[in-house]
Amino acid sequence: MKPLSSLPEDLQKKLLSLRGPQVAPTKKPVSIRLSADVVAGFKATGAGWQTRIDEVLKKHLAKQKRTGTRG
Repeated sequence: MKPLSSLPEDLQKKLLSLRGPQVAPTKKPVSIRLSADVVAGFKATGAGWQTRIDEVLKKHLAKQKRTGTRG
């Protein structure tokens, strides 16, 4: 997928107007190293695999909070 900045300015404006302004970022881009088998397994589940990784991590944090454990 091409970055938005590589498109003509008029097309950029049209595409941005379709989505509307983002009120507040809901996710933060990060770089993380994961095992190749973990990435392959999530990618094999299809589109949205990064969101599913986020969901798994959120559940893990919630479980830790409930049990009072870390790590």
